[in-house]
Amino acid sequence: MASTKSKRRKILIVEDDVSQLNRYLEMATRIGLDADGADSLEKALAYLDNVNYQFVLTDMHLQSGRQNSYEGLELLKEVKTNHPETVPLAMSADPKIETYRRVQAEGVAHFFRKPILGEEELQIHIEAAMRLRRSSVAGGRKRSVPEMPSHLIEKYPDGLVISSDIRTRARKAAVSSTIPVIITGETGTGKEEVAKLVHRLRTEIDGTIPFVPVNCANLTGDTAVSMLFGHKKGAFTGAEETTVGYVGEANGGILFLDEIHALSEDCQKRLLRVLNDGTYNRTGESKTLHSEFQVIVASTKDLDDEVEAGRFLLDLRGRLTGLQIALKPLRERADDLLDLIDLGFARLGAKVSRNTVNALVDRCGRYYWQGNIRQLMQVLNIMVTEAVGDERAVSVDDLPELKTMLAPGPKSSDNAGQAQFANITADGLYEVLAHALTTDVSLWNVVAAVERAVVEAAQKRHGSIRRTAEALGVTRLKLSQVLGDRVES
Repeated sequence: MASTKSKRRKILIVEDDVSQLNRYLEMATRIGLDADGADSLEKALAYLDNVNYQFVLTDMHLQSGRQNSYEGLELLKEVKTNHPETVPLAMSADPKIETYRRVQAEGVAHFFRKPILGEEELQIHIEAAMRLRRSSVAGGRKRSVPEMPSHLIEKYPDGLVISSDIRTRARKAAVSSTIPVIITGETGTGKEEVAKLVHRLRTEIDGTIPFVPVNCANLTGDTAVSMLFGHKKGAFTGAEETTVGYVGEANGGILFLDEIHALSEDCQKRLLRVLNDGTYNRTGESKTLHSEFQVIVASTKDLDDEVEAGRFLLDLRGRLTGLQIALKPLRERADDLLDLIDLGFARLGAKVSRNTVNALVDRCGRYYWQGNIRQLMQVLNIMVTEAVGDERAVSVDDLPELKTMLAPGPKSSDNAGQAQFANITADGLYEVLAHALTTDVSLWNVVAAVERAVVEAAQKRHGSIRRTAEALGVTRLKLSQVLGDRVES
C-alpha cells in the first residue's frame, strides 16, 4: 500500500560550497530525509533526470564569487517546467527583494537566508514550504464552513452529525494510515465529509498533509489518465505544461476517489500499480515517478457486484481490502433529523423558531429522501429562500414535496397499484386504505393518494384555491405540488 511512512522523502540540495553542502546533507539525514547533493547546475540537472524528489533546495548563486550569477534560477525553472510535483526551496547569502520576486515567479515555496545553522532550522524551512504548497494546491477547493450551532459543538466537536461508531472508525483510519478505507452509502449520505474527517484527524498526527478529492465519474475520455496521473508538456495536442496529476498531488497525504466504480479499466490498471509499489508514469513520459498516499474510496455500488459484472478489476478490489465505513441513508436516521435541520438552518444563517423546527422534524421523517442529507440541505435552502422572498419567518408549510423526496416509483407488478392510486377520490379513500393494510404497496403512493383525495374534497367544498389552502392550513405551493397542473391561477 502507498503509505506516507513506507519510504523516506527525498531531497536534492544544490550548493557550490562543498563544505556547506556536506553539512546540509548531514542535517537532512538527521531529520529523516533521503538526501542527494550537487555542487553545480549540471550535476543537479543530472540528478533530476534520474530521481523523483519531493524537495529541491538550491543556492541562488552556484558559482563561487559571482554574486550576479543566477544559475539557481535556471534550476528552479527546470523544476517548475518538468517536475511540478517537486517542492522547490531557494536560499541566498544576500537575499534581496529583486531575487525574492524572481524566485517567486518560478513557484518557489520558501526563500530564506543561508547559511542554515542546524537541522531544526532546516526542518522549519521544509515544513514551511510544505504548508505553502499544500495551501496553494487546496486553495481552489476550500469552502468557508459556518460555525456549528453552540448546542451542537459539544455533541459533535468535529463538525459532523455522525454516530460515535463512524467517528471511531474514522479515527482508526487516521491512526493506521497505511490501510485503505472504503466508504459506502447512497448518494448524498456524506461520504466525502467522512473522508475529510479522516484527513483532519491525520493532520493532528502527521501535520499538514494534502487531501485530494477526485470524482471518478468525471474522469472520462482520453484525458482521464492524464488528469489522474499527469502528463508531460507536449504529450498531446493542448498539453502546454507538464502537470502533476491527482496522484502526484496526493503524495504524502490522502487521495479520495469518489464513485471509484466509474473508473475506466485503463485507469484501474494504473491505479493498481501505484497502490502496489508507489510507482507510476505521466502520459508522454517513460520516467518512473513515485507517490505514496493513503487511498480512501467511496461508491454507491457494491464493488463485489461490479467485479462479478466484469466492470471492476478483481485485483484492484483485492488491493482495496481495508477499513469499511458504511453510512446509513437519511430515512434510517430519524434520531439525527433534529440536529441535521438545526445545522442546516445555521449554515444558511436562518433563525427558525423551535416549534417550527420540531414540526419540520416530524414532517421530514415521513419522506424517503432519495438524495439523503445533501437533498435535505437543499430543501432547507428552498424554504429559507421562500420565506426571505416573502419577508416573513420560515414556516413548516414552506417545505416543498419534490418527487425525489418520495420513494422511487414501483416496478413491474406494482405499476398497476400506482395507476390505481393515481386518480383516487374521496369516495374511494377507504378502499385505498383497506388495500394498503392488506397488501404490500408503496407507502409513499398511498400518502400521495390520500393527500390528493383530501385536497380535491376540500376544493369542492370551498371552490377557490385560496380558500382551500386557508382551510387546510397549507400554501398554494403545497396545493400545486399535490394536484400538479390542476391548480389554476
